[in-house]
Amino acid sequence: MELEPDVPGRDSQWVDTGRAVATTIRRTYPDTTPWSRDQLLEIFGKLRPTGYLGSTIPEEANGAGLTLVQFASLTEGIASAVPFLSNHSVQRFITAAGSPQAKRRVLPGLLEGTSIGAVAVTEPRGGSSIKNPATTVSPGRGGLVLTGRKDWVTHAMTADTAVVLAADEQGRSVRVLVDLAAPGVERRPLRTHGLRHLTFGSIEFHEVEVERWRMLAEDGAAGAKAGFGVARVLVAVQAVALAYEALAGTTRHLTTRTARGSRVADLDLTTHRVGGIAAELLGARLLAYHAATAVQTGHPSAAALASGAKAHACTTAVRACTELLSMCAGHGLDTGTGVAAFRDDAEMLATADGTGLVNSVLWGAHVKDHLAGSR
Repeated sequence: MELEPDVPGRDSQWVDTGRAVATTIRRTYPDTTPWSRDQLLEIFGKLRPTGYLGSTIPEEANGAGLTLVQFASLTEGIASAVPFLSNHSVQRFITAAGSPQAKRRVLPGLLEGTSIGAVAVTEPRGGSSIKNPATTVSPGRGGLVLTGRKDWVTHAMTADTAVVLAADEQGRSVRVLVDLAAPGVERRPLRTHGLRHLTFGSIEFHEVEVERWRMLAEDGAAGAKAGFGVARVLVAVQAVALAYEALAGTTRHLTTRTARGSRVADLDLTTHRVGGIAAELLGARLLAYHAATAVQTGHPSAAALASGAKAHACTTAVRACTELLSMCAGHGLDTGTGVAAFRDDAEMLATADGTGLVNSVLWGAHVKDHLAGSR
């Protein structure tokens, strides 16, 4: 669904590219159960020509060379049919801070779509906080030893490699690349009510041996924080895309329903709410791409804007989908219509990369300090 004029930064051609591929994927692969690793590899193979796997990595580093707003536009189009596919972050982290061995041995498979990457930050007690992770990495026999647990890892049951946030022997935050087939890695699936086409899970590391070349050459907290900025922008555009699909589907359905001799879609109340929801979503989309531009240009307010955009987009999308579901009545609960699924998926996105409360507080603190004149 397109509303004119388009919001600044959003590239409709990239949106259309993503939507076309994703629509084909959705028709080919059922989503009643999580996709297997083999199915995901086929899907990522179909996405590779779009630049999805290479994202913002420079072309000279074998990436797609997209700007962040272009990649956000592509991701938005994909999310309209297949949301939150992920598997594009680890290759960026390796390109930015990986060792020569990591770039030679791990990166090619991620860029080619022959392996799957995951990001492991969230912990049982600390949530998605990047401060003082309980997971530790310490010197071992000829390398490093990783011990700890991560929760709510996307692609937990299908990924080959994970970037894991941990604390070293001096208490500093670091990130390491972990082979998820290594001895001592234990995975447990988590059951979710949304994004059912993907696996989420807990991963425990029981004294897992990790080669030193798998350590990223960076401040782990700084790397994770930068990753959150990009991730939150991408979640924001995807949440809005889902809600727009729910709005379009609901409007089409209401053209087939009558009440007191008139089409439900033509009633003033329906027109009022369809217009109101569309305006709310357009505002959320505008903020999302504004944040994407800030992150892309390295603006000082980028992190806060990304948090605010993500919180606002997800809250708006969940609220819109919930209202649209009620407007569809029993039709909306039919799994074949997608309206209930859009709401469930939006609720899942709301918890990704920091909850709505966490992101709202980060954004609110920035706004408060700015208005108080301290920035």
